Amino acid sequence: MKKIVSYLALSALLLFLLVWGVVAGTDWYVLSRWDAKDSSVIVIEDLLGKRADPASGEGGEWESEFVKLRILYRSGPRTGSREDVEIMQLADSRLTLLPGKEYLLLADMFEDGTVQFSVSDRYRVPAVVGFITFACGILVIIAGRSGFKALVGLFLSLLFLIGWFVPRIASGHPPVPFAILAVAAVSVATCFFVVRKRELRPIPVFGAVGGAAGASLTGWVMVSLWQLTGLESDSAALLASTSPDLSLRGLLLAAVMVGSIGAVLDVAVSVTSSMGELYEYDPSIPRRRLWKAGISVGRDVLGSMINTLILAYLGSSLPFVVLIATEGADFIGLLNDPHIAQEVLRSVAGTVGLLLTIPVTAAAGVWWISGRRRNSSVPDDGLAD
Repeated sequence: MKKIVSYLALSALLLFLLVWGVVAGTDWYVLSRWDAKDSSVIVIEDLLGKRADPASGEGGEWESEFVKLRILYRSGPRTGSREDVEIMQLADSRLTLLPGKEYLLLADMFEDGTVQFSVSDRYRVPAVVGFITFACGILVIIAGRSGFKALVGLFLSLLFLIGWFVPRIASGHPPVPFAILAVAAVSVATCFFVVRKRELRPIPVFGAVGGAAGASLTGWVMVSLWQLTGLESDSAALLASTSPDLSLRGLLLAAVMVGSIGAVLDVAVSVTSSMGELYEYDPSIPRRRLWKAGISVGRDVLGSMINTLILAYLGSSLPFVVLIATEGADFIGLLNDPHIAQEVLRSVAGTVGLLLTIPVTAAAGVWWISGRRRNSSVPDDGLAD
């Protein structure tokens, strides 16, 4: 018990020092490279008063006001200097200005030489990085080596998706084939660090790629039958105006595949682990029994994974669903709405991908383990960790 308490106390102290160092280092790095001429990072030292904007209508929807602030510059050529400025904001602005907090100050220069100041947002980059570091540290403290390996796999997956997949799609490459490659790469990175038995690592990769391909095929059929354009969201419409050659339907299908990677891999790894444990226990287990075990475990995991997938899609679109509900739309109109249809497509295609992952992973496991059993010189040796 004393060892556990000592371990937790030492880990908490090291984590605190790590988070503090990361926050301070991130803050220094961002501010030292801040080169925006029309914006600055500031600290609000005091609120000096408010006055109404005479140019805005009283009681109007977009009524504005002026707020006088005493600020301290933290970035740019005026770093360290103080100044009293008057900013313009909406009277019902949701961004509360608090003394002692850091914000982003914008300076708009007009043709007559006047400058209009406004506060656009909180400066939160160091805090965001700090909380991410804290969450990663907690994972490593609790899960140990397994948690660290999971973080490495996640980092490599994000690096591949953001550093390779997204730029290829932005440059005009077909989204669906590259999404399949992305699923395969993320699966390889994840399984290499997560699956403990080395010789079983290819199995969940086969299952994940097969499930993602099934999700893509299902989504393609639904897009064709429902005549979805991929323009159902504001961001997609903006992307279409800036990149007219990009296939938005393909991008929608690629989003379905990438969004379901996590759930698909969970199912594939669970099925693979169960089959590996059975083979470890009984190397002479019949292939039919191995297949049945993989399918049975997959069915048990499927219920919670479908729940996770569908609720994740619902949560991401919850503000829009609430907006439609406040307008009094009926159930039939709700189902016919293209935005809702797109979310239904994501959920259904992802669910089909999960369903297909189970038999594909089980079949790959039977084939892989049986091949290993035939090629093994010692029929009852274990699987290497």
